[in-house]
Amino acid sequence: MSARDPGLAFTDGALQFETWSEALWDPMGAAVVEAAALQPGEKVLDACCGTGAATLPAATAVGPTGTVDGVDLSTGLLRLAAAKLAEHGILNTTLTEADVTRWRGHRTFDAVLCSYSMFFLSPMEAGVEHLVSMLRPGGRLVASTWVQGALEPFAGRILEAAITERPRLAGVVPEPNQNMDKISSATAMKEWLEARGLVDVEVAPRPQTLTVDDEMAWSLVMGSGWRTLLPRDPEAIARVRKHFVRSVGPQVQMNSDALIGTGRRP
Repeated sequence: MSARDPGLAFTDGALQFETWSEALWDPMGAAVVEAAALQPGEKVLDACCGTGAATLPAATAVGPTGTVDGVDLSTGLLRLAAAKLAEHGILNTTLTEADVTRWRGHRTFDAVLCSYSMFFLSPMEAGVEHLVSMLRPGGRLVASTWVQGALEPFAGRILEAAITERPRLAGVVPEPNQNMDKISSATAMKEWLEARGLVDVEVAPRPQTLTVDDEMAWSLVMGSGWRTLLPRDPEAIARVRKHFVRSVGPQVQMNSDALIGTGRRP
């Protein structure tokens, strides 16, 4: 099975992605920025910045003497982030469309943020090590991820629904899921970040449960990495949606438990 391009998937699903900003992305972005303890004048990289959930609060925290670089693969998400920056009159931030695992700014950073996205880096180990390499000595990496069992019941049910139209998905564990499994507990994430060369690593839980109706559930599918599981034919997508919504029901509790890991480059 060939992987679908995540940058294109998130561009195609940018508007659906944004419908979840208030419930998921923005609160975690703010929490990641809080964990980074940013100071006025600092230089920050928001890796895989999306629509700016962490970018905007980071820009506010570092103030006019600081800078924020937001980097993402998705043109659509960056377009929404740029609109938010303009709406808030934020001038200390630069947005770049690029693969952050191959991108290197013209400066070293005091902090690198990576909210709900490190598991999309391929390979994740080399990707995060690249991010760490852009930190100044003493600089902080702050990343968030999902706890084991988060995003259920949707994660299993969208895969089941997609298999009805793409049988080759049966038995396949997508690479982002494999990556998430490596860091899905506080202990595992701490050890994994330490193996990337970070010190003073701490991992804090962020428990959350959301009540989600079937429309919001489908918008999460269409605006997330799950979109890469879908067939390309619109009629087939409609059949997957029908199967998925029927399995979910009109309303369900979604496990949204997460972790925030922080570490410092020696």
